[in-house]
Amino acid sequence: MGKNIIIKLVILLVVSALVYSVYWFFKVGQVEKQVNKFINENAAHVSVGEVAISGFPLSQKITIKDLKFTIPNSVLNKRQVIVKHLEAKAGIFASDFSITLVEPVSVQDIDNNSATVEFSKDPEITVSFFDGRIAKFNYQDLGYRILDAEKNVIYAASSSVIAVESVVGEGDKIVTKITANVKDIEGFDVLDIYKNAFEKKVMEGIKTGEISIGSAADASIPSQLADQSAPATPPVTNVAPVTALAVDQTVTSTASTIQPDVATVANTTDATKPEELTAAADKTVVKNNFMMDIEYALTPIQGEQQAQIPTDPTQIQESPLQYSKVIKINVLEFSNPLYKIIVNGEANIFLDDNTPSGSIAVKVEKIDTLISYIATGFVQMVEQKKLPVVSEVQSTDLAANGLVAEDSYQVFLKRFADNLNPVAKELAAKNAVSKEEIAEFDVRREKNLEFLINETSIREILGKF
Repeated sequence: MGKNIIIKLVILLVVSALVYSVYWFFKVGQVEKQVNKFINENAAHVSVGEVAISGFPLSQKITIKDLKFTIPNSVLNKRQVIVKHLEAKAGIFASDFSITLVEPVSVQDIDNNSATVEFSKDPEITVSFFDGRIAKFNYQDLGYRILDAEKNVIYAASSSVIAVESVVGEGDKIVTKITANVKDIEGFDVLDIYKNAFEKKVMEGIKTGEISIGSAADASIPSQLADQSAPATPPVTNVAPVTALAVDQTVTSTASTIQPDVATVANTTDATKPEELTAAADKTVVKNNFMMDIEYALTPIQGEQQAQIPTDPTQIQESPLQYSKVIKINVLEFSNPLYKIIVNGEANIFLDDNTPSGSIAVKVEKIDTLISYIATGFVQMVEQKKLPVVSEVQSTDLAANGLVAEDSYQVFLKRFADNLNPVAKELAAKNAVSKEEIAEFDVRREKNLEFLINETSIREILGKF
């Protein structure tokens, strides 16, 4: 009798072990499939050298080597993050993986210059996958620095908290909520946003002629600033857009005119303190704070339009017809002791109009200091490019000397710096909510039409430069 009980117990244990083993391999197999699916569907921004699954019998362990990724945003994707070795662990019945960085993290810029990331303390990272998507992602650190080969700090922050949560609702609608709070940022500010997202487009537009150097009557607005799908409008007489530099303008670029004197370049008011302007001229002095709370909703296309969608899942990010898209900005805030920028609103991307439409409110506190900072930064960019001394700049003169691509861009920077203050002040004054040191800008766009800022068309605004 006792022998039979022992045999039955052994059989039960063997069967249980087999069942558990099958379950474990099935579970980790699903996890591996989820990870690989995510990597494949985001191949434009993510690559890995090796993915291995282990941890039997009591845990799930994902080992990833040579992970490389960039943030899919033109403002933030100038450096590729390289993680040589990480491990993600979870209990066998858990879905949230805790990530450990086994080896140091580095970054690489577009010129293949490498830099090392040093954390004050190992960051806390958790992630969970669902159907090839990141269902939850949480990241928190207590500060880090990015150091170049000479140990110079090129970027730093005292703390970062980032959370991403994605849920699938009725009708397979995917809603992703993203929050971030990064404090005491060094090495990144509003000028870097321009340089990362727009500078290359402006320079290329000048080089190709899309951004023209000519008279006001035949000047063109670049496609990246004007909606190509907008209805045709009659030529605007005697209006020179910001990128169309009128040939009858005298541009002197002697050393005296391009010195980075914030107070004179931006023509600020006496309300701005001299020490604030001095700090604004040197971005390394100012530490910035960034806060974000946005929701990104993707609704699958129904009906006849669905047939136009590629069946290959790797093309999901390339197809504007895959989803209708809505971006709700609850708050987007960039601040420092000198100024504060607050953005909120909602934008839509329609199937037949990829340019966002909707309404966005932009509030700028201490507008004088921000204008001073931007204008001074542009002037310093001109100085760094060593613009030769020229006057009475003509498009034919620039072309004859082979200077259209480079020097025309420098002239563009100079003119933008000179006119930014009066144009911004005039535009802000059109909003009844604006005050002396607080500017309010309501940015609005209807489908297939051009942008309006405080009910003023973008063409009219550009013409003021």
